[in-house]
Amino acid sequence: MKIKGTQLIALVMAVLTLASCGGKADSANDSTKNTDSGKTVSSEGGETSNEEEKPDTDEKPSEISDEKSEKDEKEIIPPSVEFSQASGVYPAGLEISLTAAEEGDIYYTTDGSDPTTSETAVKYENAIAVSDRKNDPNVVSAVDPLLIAGNFNEPNSEKNGFVSTVSAPADSAVDKCTSIRAAVKRADGSFGGIANASYFIGTPEEHIKGLAESCKAAGHDLAVISLSMEYDDLFDSTKGIYVKGDLFDADMEKFLSSKRSRIKDAEQARQMDANYKQRGKEWERRASVSFMEFGTDGAEEKFSQDCGIRIQGNYSRSDLQKGLRLYARKEYGGSNFRYAVFGEDYLNDAGEVMDKFDTLVLRAGGNCAFTAKFNDTYWQSLVHESACDTKHSRPCVVYLNGEYWGLYVLEEDYSNDFFEDVHGVDKSQVVVYKGDAETYKSGYKLDEGEVPDGKPENYYLADLNSFFAMHKDASSDEDYAALCELADPQSVMDYFAIECWINNKWDWPGKNWSMWRTIEKDPDNPYADGRFRFMLYDVEFGGVSGKSDASTNTIREDNYKPKGLLDMGTNNPAVLCFAYMMTNEGFRNEFYDRIQGLSENEFEKTAALAKLQAFEDEYSPLYDQFFERYPDTGSTENAVSGGYASIQCIRDFLEERADNIDRLVKYCEKNLS
Repeated sequence: MKIKGTQLIALVMAVLTLASCGGKADSANDSTKNTDSGKTVSSEGGETSNEEEKPDTDEKPSEISDEKSEKDEKEIIPPSVEFSQASGVYPAGLEISLTAAEEGDIYYTTDGSDPTTSETAVKYENAIAVSDRKNDPNVVSAVDPLLIAGNFNEPNSEKNGFVSTVSAPADSAVDKCTSIRAAVKRADGSFGGIANASYFIGTPEEHIKGLAESCKAAGHDLAVISLSMEYDDLFDSTKGIYVKGDLFDADMEKFLSSKRSRIKDAEQARQMDANYKQRGKEWERRASVSFMEFGTDGAEEKFSQDCGIRIQGNYSRSDLQKGLRLYARKEYGGSNFRYAVFGEDYLNDAGEVMDKFDTLVLRAGGNCAFTAKFNDTYWQSLVHESACDTKHSRPCVVYLNGEYWGLYVLEEDYSNDFFEDVHGVDKSQVVVYKGDAETYKSGYKLDEGEVPDGKPENYYLADLNSFFAMHKDASSDEDYAALCELADPQSVMDYFAIECWINNKWDWPGKNWSMWRTIEKDPDNPYADGRFRFMLYDVEFGGVSGKSDASTNTIREDNYKPKGLLDMGTNNPAVLCFAYMMTNEGFRNEFYDRIQGLSENEFEKTAALAKLQAFEDEYSPLYDQFFERYPDTGSTENAVSGGYASIQCIRDFLEERADNIDRLVKYCEKNLS
């Protein structure tokens, strides 16, 4: 074992830290009849559903379990209103009858607001007429983009504020449905739980352009989510989570007064504090969610329940279209979203279908939100069998308060429940560290789990940091074996091979890395061995510039340290795991085989290009409607074949990347042999 003389202080600190560790629907109700299958068949021969799949009645994921344990003790109030017709698509206007399952009066809203508190709530007396809303004016879509977005801004003429370079969409550019929220008001003034339903009048393809082409390419229906919530919870300047709001105005005033300065460039709009940058339960808002599978012959609702909603992401929070995280909680009526959202073929380590999720993420696309959108999820889809965790996903069209809100990527969330559901570990034993060198002085934060009282945030990294402080390298088999007891070498190898092969270098590895472990060991579960493993996410910069990225030596040019990923003069524990393991000849040779093998296996050109074409065929038919909803932000042509972050960029990158991987290997050999 070799000790770095220059790291004596780090060694002392590490020792001190260790010492301190103690139904498809297409017709109106009057033309249906029951069938033995539980569905209904219209007089015109189409299927409709009269069933609903019932669920069991941050931004920091680590908050989820703690908040749930506290909230789950509260009384669960299930919905007590039934709709005469299930959510879905109907060929003509219809009337919806509401029935109370308990004594009391029914109150309902059609503007997304909470029927238990809203001033617009109406006492139900007669059937609710539902008609085609295509000529209705926009409401949520009419909000000025300047109030929502930090991008698409430029300084105003006085240099003391901003103007938007884009405008809100025309009424005709926003498709619409009717969303109803209803609840029973009891004699004592209390309310039952909120029920909700969404109705589309016409044909599925009249509502979602490109639906037929997308479904044909995918081989299954399209996910559609209808969200209903209070307008002010989104757009109010004080409490709205989707706007710049009062926090932006206050930060702007402080900037202009304290520095006696003026706005110089558009980027400053993103840098200002804002409502949409806030995190935690305080900035979670209640909503109703209806999840439907849309096909050319109708739509079938798979689950409907209330949930919590927060803004999702980091830098992208300031985008015009924002990511959303959906939280299932017992306090809202269901602790999970119960449905095989990502298909029956998605199995956990025990071979069980993944049909239970405590959180779901609607990702706008990150840095590719207004280009191809699926860049991140495409790369992840190629490496689901690797030794690092990946997310499953699918395209999803979202409606907000009855208005088309855009195309999203619906994906899993790396919460503690994810590791329990996928790997069978005890979620209370999971800790996750997440990197963000721009935000945190240490370069990372504890994103999941809690340290014991009085212990530092890097408490669970103590053994790993101690190893780095006490060892000059891991060249000896003894030292390498000791490091492998702390971090899974196969996970380290796969993670860095994948990130380097796809050249995901712009934010990474200073940001967008995460690694997890269990606190205690369970000899019956190989994933509960206390070793750190890596998770893949936010890899949309892979091949983002096309051919020019294909020749990049990502190990050297990672934009992080002079010696790139081999530089041990860093406090980034993720990079140090790789840099130290690369000093071991055995690991190094296996890494060379792995990264070169990616060119012949997971990223083999013909197969990878075919998968890319499949993604294009599934997503691109949905682009036109998206860019009509968000005018002047981009175009289908640019998303498919533009010069940056387009589908063509990934295609050009794949054409040449494999031919350049040997350069990475030779660079390592030159510096390490």
